[in-house]
Amino acid sequence: MQDQILEALRRGANDEALALARRYAQAEPDSASAHRMLAMALGATGDREGALATVDRALDIARDDPDLHFQRAALLAGDRDVEGARAALERSVELNPNQFGAYILQAQLALTRGDLDEAERLARVAARLEPEHPRLLSVDGMVALGRRRPDEALALLSRAAERAPEDEQVLLGLALAYIAKGHDAFAEQALRQLIDRRGGPRPWRQLLAETLQRQRRPAEALDALAPALDRQVPPATLRLAGELALEAGRADEALEWLRRAIAADPGTPRVLALALEAWRRLDDREDAVRTLESALATAPDAPALWQARLASVPNDDPEAARAVLARWTSALPDDPAAMEARMQVSLRSGDTDAALEQARTLAQRQPGHAGAHAVIVDILKARDPEAAIAHVEAMLPAAGSDAARERLGGWLAMLEDAAGRTAKAAARWEALAMLRASRQLPLPPVSKPPQEVAAGDWPQWSARGEPGDPVQSLFLWGPPGSCVEQVAGLLSDVPGFRADRMSPQSPGDVFQRYVSVPGLSNGELDPALAAQGWRDGLAARGIGDQRVIEWLIWWDNALLRVLRPHVERAGLLFVIRDPRDMLLQWAAFGSPMHIGLPSYQQAAWWLDLVLHQAAELLEQQLYRATLVRIDGCEGDANALAGVLSEALGAQLNVPPPAPRPPNLPAGHWRRYTEVLAEPFALLTPVAVRLGYPET
Repeated sequence: MQDQILEALRRGANDEALALARRYAQAEPDSASAHRMLAMALGATGDREGALATVDRALDIARDDPDLHFQRAALLAGDRDVEGARAALERSVELNPNQFGAYILQAQLALTRGDLDEAERLARVAARLEPEHPRLLSVDGMVALGRRRPDEALALLSRAAERAPEDEQVLLGLALAYIAKGHDAFAEQALRQLIDRRGGPRPWRQLLAETLQRQRRPAEALDALAPALDRQVPPATLRLAGELALEAGRADEALEWLRRAIAADPGTPRVLALALEAWRRLDDREDAVRTLESALATAPDAPALWQARLASVPNDDPEAARAVLARWTSALPDDPAAMEARMQVSLRSGDTDAALEQARTLAQRQPGHAGAHAVIVDILKARDPEAAIAHVEAMLPAAGSDAARERLGGWLAMLEDAAGRTAKAAARWEALAMLRASRQLPLPPVSKPPQEVAAGDWPQWSARGEPGDPVQSLFLWGPPGSCVEQVAGLLSDVPGFRADRMSPQSPGDVFQRYVSVPGLSNGELDPALAAQGWRDGLAARGIGDQRVIEWLIWWDNALLRVLRPHVERAGLLFVIRDPRDMLLQWAAFGSPMHIGLPSYQQAAWWLDLVLHQAAELLEQQLYRATLVRIDGCEGDANALAGVLSEALGAQLNVPPPAPRPPNLPAGHWRRYTEVLAEPFALLTPVAVRLGYPET
């Protein structure tokens, strides 16, 4: 009978197994084994409560059976009774020191509570019994993941999956390892396999939905989450459902979930921000006020709720804003957020005297309040630049960290720039840039200057495509200081856009590794294999074909040895500004590529080399490429969208209004012609070559 029950469970015929187990237990009511099999069948059909009661009945018969204690521990762990599970496991190991499963379950419980050392210790004990067991590999993989060693974790969990491809713990660990590596498409496969075979508890479905969301597939993510959206849904899941619906363009549906999330947990800033965006899209201020007032009636001590209520007031109605602020202050008299909101309302209404007074009061109460100091400095900058500089200089001695000192230094440099202290500003920017450079990427290598490459030395352009053919793969690049990140922001909603090269989950292909430049130049790197490696990696990044916009960290014409013969229907999009402006911008604000500026002179030398390469590529038509000059459009999303739409021949959507990104205006370099004469002299010839005036 036991064999029949086990065979039915292996086939997934849980109802059949349960019927057999009931007959077995009825036939042998005094058999611990019969009750153990019935408990297994009850657990398989989802009746954990009945399974636990049956195991307890079996333990009344065989109190010292280690397998029964282990089975009881597994059921308790499934019900999140960690202490009960731990006690049962300790009894199981006490009765049978060679109980492999007990050590593994104890290790899994240790992982659940974040005790990596204990999980590792228990895994070492289990390894003496079954060193290659997939559950042990899974635990080792999760420990490696917890210690931020994703490559090791992925290798261990992949081995575990080869040995136990249907084990839910293994599949879940493998999905988490793929997520840690940024391989969302593979994580999706593992999670779908897990849910298809075992059903979909809410945490698994939420993980799958988040994985699909990162692949910009919000509607599919919402479909995956839908079975978990029953009546008893935690606020975090409701928030995710609302966020996905909003991303899918379904603001009405988003509000259904977000209202429930607000009712369950009124003071969550992220939920309120999403709800405000949904109300904005629907232009439904009345519903916003009604929902927020209802929430405030139950949670008047939630600052985020008051902030959202204030945000629902029209900008052109300062009296209504003051009325909300009065209620807020009455409910929370010492709330710094209320003081900050009052300061912002004064600014919006043009009362800078009141805003300055409120900012000074807030800064006095909270000396490290960046928003208050920003208002003080901005107002003083317009009234008395020297006083603004003095204010920031007075803050420097109290800066408690390197990050704070670096932030204040950048602030001070901008004030010195505004006050005409160009020598001091330039020196401060360079010092700050050199400080950042130690934590950033070095300057990328540069291959042989284009004019030194013989015309016949370039590989045949077999993948050129006709001029009228649509581009399938677009490679976006702009040097540090070009404000290419603003162009990337406009392209971010285009299907296939990828900015993962700027992140720790960057792909390790030919377009990413610095060694590609010398490898392609001297023939050590096979261009065909390099191109295939890039194509193979697209699937792991959630791209099913080559329809991709790749935002590159660096460019070198050596990459043409890969693109010309081996990447079909591709194009390049180069984004530039006046090279002298780029150098200054790079020093002042860094770059999203995290390439450090070692000094003005060295950075100018490198910029000169790479820009001459770009100019040669464009002039000689070495590849299908478009040059976009965005001088004067920096920080203006509408103007930038127009320039980019014209260059690409396709209309781009303009994102909602947002704070202007930090950048120096076009032509700002001319204020620094004397201070930075040498590096500017180095960059002037290539600037002229790219169409910029000499002076």
